[in-house]
Amino acid sequence: MAAKNITVDIVIVGAGMVGLTLANLLAKQGKAIAIVDRSEVAAFKDHQQIESRVTAVSPGSQAIFEHVNAWSAMQAKRVSAFQHMHVWDEKGDSQIHFNANDLGRDNLGHIVENFVIQSSLHEVLQQQDKVEWLLPEHINKVIAFQDHAEVELDSGTVLSAKLVVGADGGRSTIRNLAEISYTEKSYQQTGLVALVESEHAHNNTAWQRFLSTGPLALLPINNGQEDNNVCSIVWSVSDDYADELMKLNEYEFADALTQASEMQLGNITLKSKCAAFPLISGQAERMVQARIALVGDAAHALHPLAGQGANLGFTDAAVLADVLQRSSTEWERDIGSLKVLRKYERARVGETKIMQSAMDAFVTAFGSSSGAMVSARNAALRTADSIQPVKKFFMKHAMGLSKSRPGYAR
Repeated sequence: MAAKNITVDIVIVGAGMVGLTLANLLAKQGKAIAIVDRSEVAAFKDHQQIESRVTAVSPGSQAIFEHVNAWSAMQAKRVSAFQHMHVWDEKGDSQIHFNANDLGRDNLGHIVENFVIQSSLHEVLQQQDKVEWLLPEHINKVIAFQDHAEVELDSGTVLSAKLVVGADGGRSTIRNLAEISYTEKSYQQTGLVALVESEHAHNNTAWQRFLSTGPLALLPINNGQEDNNVCSIVWSVSDDYADELMKLNEYEFADALTQASEMQLGNITLKSKCAAFPLISGQAERMVQARIALVGDAAHALHPLAGQGANLGFTDAAVLADVLQRSSTEWERDIGSLKVLRKYERARVGETKIMQSAMDAFVTAFGSSSGAMVSARNAALRTADSIQPVKKFFMKHAMGLSKSRPGYAR
């Protein structure tokens, strides 16, 4: 790629799901954008094999995708609505069941492959003007000046913009170059992800069982058939147990998974290889500084047990886009100024910290085998299941339907 100088309004580093969500929102506002990533975005092909890495897209996130006309592109590929969620504990008899009908809705959300989300956002964005694609490219340097920032790429190309957004994941280059400190905590757990087929139909229900070794989620995939038996699993286990599981052959692993699910869907068989990744909690010291903003995993990382990590990132994108849009029409027009960016940070830092604290509490509470803790969490589940206002409160927040949600998510 020949070296050149490019001037845009905003540089977004990271062409993953959150970065492309933000890019679509800003492009629809008419802003000039440059997108930088180490990798090309692969195109979705007809009869593409189902992938195991999925996101439980909340109705709030769906609204964001609808706003940028990407939801219909996802529906044309594969989205799997789920109407129910059933949660139960390995120890004791407590359980809680969520039903979309309780909120007068058709579903609680959709299970969508990450690749479907990314490729659909990419397709829609390619139809927009004023978008510069720099893929694949590596960032060498970021320099913040008083009235703009410059991003120097390994190819020698220099990007000049009012704002640089780091949407480049947990190992964010932008965060590191901006010298924003990042606090990371290991759960001493490993996440195991795979595609499975169950003996019994999943009935468009997301199933989650809390085990002493960590939570197991079976997320329903609708493959176009009347009876659907395909699920994506997210199994969080201790690092030592993960090592044991990964050494099993596919039949032994499937048997362990069947037992862990308490045969809720009958016998389970593997349809893909199992992937493993470390589970961590992370938080950037700050989400912004002059000319720099962080979104998604670059700003915060969560345990996957509630499936809220990606949705939190999509909301970051929606809030930042809303702040930049309003600032463009106000007296303060410098969208990269610290004054403007702090509006975004103030709107997001509270929710992300509350969500992280909640996930840490869940991991601690449901990972304990002490008699007192088992009794307490069983009582909590029974209470939440029996009191409709409490259950509806949790449902609305998990679905991204709280009153405080950004305009793009309404």
